[in-house]
Amino acid sequence: MIVRPSRLAVLLAAALALAACDSKPPVQRLPEISFADKPPIVLDVGQLEIVSEFQSPARAPNYEYLMPVSPEAAAIRWAKDRLKPMGRTGFARVIIKDASVVKSDLKTDKGFTGMFKEEQAERYDGKLDVQVQILDARHMPLADVTARATRVRSLAQGVTVNERDKALHEIAELMISDIDSQLDGLIRTYEARWVMQ
Repeated sequence: MIVRPSRLAVLLAAALALAACDSKPPVQRLPEISFADKPPIVLDVGQLEIVSEFQSPARAPNYEYLMPVSPEAAAIRWAKDRLKPMGRTGFARVIIKDASVVKSDLKTDKGFTGMFKEEQAERYDGKLDVQVQILDARHMPLADVTARATRVRSLAQGVTVNERDKALHEIAELMISDIDSQLDGLIRTYEARWVMQ
């Protein structure tokens, strides 16, 4: 007697095989980059302006446009969370001058011995430059301070998408934390005349 599998069983097996081939890793939830838990720097100006002079080329070797949170987005969030205009006139202008992350491929052993090594295969160089200006009612500059942060991270061969995203998220988070620390001190020192609290 010959036993033939039913069409339903064959279709079910085929569907499961296809699903297994197409399964993607679950999308991880990365923590939000925010400064809402820190006390704001209250400024004696009427308005806050945020200007980005950085234009991502949106192609290799730049990588910031593919990040879960770009350095530019982190800087915008910082400005909105930390700087509070509470005066009558004048402006605080935040200028994002650089917010780049550049990827480079690292040289790895392609020979037989390379099969037994786990080498660093890619490197990400991040730069974030942020300036805070105080302007009068006519937009004439009265004072300015600039903070700069850099981070470098290399990743091993065979890194997963989730591992890469986590590393890139950390680059943005660490750079904007450096910027926050620098600008908090610089504003309170060199723009103290406009700091209300």
